[in-house]
Amino acid sequence: MLSTEQPIHAITSFRGRMPSADAGIGLPKPPHAEFLGLRFCLLSLGEVVRLIIGRDGAPFRYLVTPNAYHVVTVHDDPARLLPIYRGAWLSLCDSRILRALARLESRALPLVTGSDLVPALLSALNADDTAARRRRLLIVGPPRAAEAPLRAAYPNMTFDIMPAPAGLARDAALRLAVARACMKQPWDILLLCVGCPAQELIAAEIAALGRNDGVALCVGAAIDFLTGVRVRAPQWVQKLSLEWAYRLAQEPRRLWRRYLVESPKVLRIFLATRATRGHAR
Repeated sequence: MLSTEQPIHAITSFRGRMPSADAGIGLPKPPHAEFLGLRFCLLSLGEVVRLIIGRDGAPFRYLVTPNAYHVVTVHDDPARLLPIYRGAWLSLCDSRILRALARLESRALPLVTGSDLVPALLSALNADDTAARRRRLLIVGPPRAAEAPLRAAYPNMTFDIMPAPAGLARDAALRLAVARACMKQPWDILLLCVGCPAQELIAAEIAALGRNDGVALCVGAAIDFLTGVRVRAPQWVQKLSLEWAYRLAQEPRRLWRRYLVESPKVLRIFLATRATRGHAR
């Protein structure tokens, strides 16, 4: 049986009630396992795509895609971020590093990255003319120039693009303005592509504002990869768990701190969690 655990300092810092990810949906709760204080979905990519498509008319929920950097970010600010991540309808493992660490604990976490999920979802919707006409997408983050390549790749889809201002991670007022703008737009699926933790905070803000339906996907740079703004690592690099190094080589000034300073802290979190669990036993 999979054991449950919480981040060590989240236990002492977080005092709020964990929100339910599935309250009132009336559908079976998607299976998740606990790891490093977060919940990780146990469904495959195909199952996740079918689940999202099958939510037509269901109450509003949001999806997160935590990787090593996200885990560290949540541990650094548990009171604010932990309930948001744990309150997600689906929390998908977006990191081969996390998957490898989970294997050391005899846990199998399916790898479903945001960069794989978005094209799989859009392709599935685009291939079904009826579904494509019924589902309206709103994409928050990329510039208007992203519209042309997306419409060429998915001609049956109906979507709008909302460019996002810079500085969302540090500016609560800006995040609230984006959330309110999303509330005014018609959409069934919302792609939040503005980075961690801004996209997760905006998703939670939309829920707090009383959005009734639709699903929001917090998927980072997924649209940039689809439109060619960023180039994803070759498959053989991904399989070696070195996609982070490939991205670092492409954007060293922007990503050096994330990949060389912040993300490696997940190893310390993993070891501390194991030590705490071992001491408790």
